[in-house]
Amino acid sequence: MLAEAEQVIHDRAVVACEAATAAGLPGSFEAWREDGLLAVLATAPELRFLRTISGVTEVNLTQAVRLAGSSCWEGDRPALVLPAGLVPHDSGLVPDGVRPIATLPLTKFPPVEADIDDSPDVGVFLRILLEGYESGGAVTAFMAAEHADPRLRRSLLIEDGVPISAAALSSHGPGVLLGGSATPRAHRGKGAQARLLAHGLAAAAREGQRFAVATAVEGSPSLSNLRRAGAEVYARQAWR
Repeated sequence: MLAEAEQVIHDRAVVACEAATAAGLPGSFEAWREDGLLAVLATAPELRFLRTISGVTEVNLTQAVRLAGSSCWEGDRPALVLPAGLVPHDSGLVPDGVRPIATLPLTKFPPVEADIDDSPDVGVFLRILLEGYESGGAVTAFMAAEHADPRLRRSLLIEDGVPISAAALSSHGPGVLLGGSATPRAHRGKGAQARLLAHGLAAAAREGQRFAVATAVEGSPSLSNLRRAGAEVYARQAWR
């Protein structure tokens, strides 16, 4: 399941890079496949966390280390994101944080009893999403470009006529990627994100998707919500 999940995440990265390029954001954005590896390049310094090589196995680990040292990274090498237990021996790389993936098989989910707008105004959606993330600069611009792309499905949770939480998903082959999702500070603690998660899972299941994938920060409320929904979490290790 991890290999399929990483493929879904990479396909979403392709969408994000294409959206950033189309929006004219500063720098270069590219996502490609090479020797079974999944590479993502973003040259803006604030987006360094996007510079990754995943899809790594024991078979292609040597190729992954070689790709990480190639000239295409312009001297700022990417993170190798490896399954737990896979170690790049004698490569000079050191651990650089955990990057979990959550996967969830999709069966029938009960309908969510909530006021949810699945066709929101893009500007309103972005306002709620970005207010919830509390980011800025190049990160905000990249997220705005990605989440305005028509290939993403956007949803807003409405409470008393006011949008209080935002979530997006996109379909890629047999899987659906859940992301991003955020709730502005004033509306947190109401279970908004969990309700939007359940809504997204139910919609994907109805459409015949086989599994859902999400990434989240270790120890975050998002990862807790995914675990409560029954997701299996893979604790991948990043190396630089």
